[in-house]
Amino acid sequence: MILDTNALSARADGEPGAVTAAGSAKSVEISVIVLGEYRFGIGQSRRGAEYEAWLSRMLAACRILELTAETPPDTPRSGWN
Repeated sequence: MILDTNALSARADGEPGAVTAAGSAKSVEISVIVLGEYRFGIGQSRRGAEYEAWLSRMLAACRILELTAETPPDTPRSGWN
């Protein structure tokens, strides 16, 4: 499952659908773009330290996807829904 920024935020906030979907996925991937967007957002948050700690734990269980000229345009994309 590839998480978009909204799905990653929902997962961080413990939204039940996001937790269930990510928990049942064979693997969870996050693109470098989503990671950058999320880190920018938590830099603006008063809960930034809490979210950064959560993100560190999350990234230990995820694969980070790089985007290159060779990234196929038909790569599956989905949020948690």
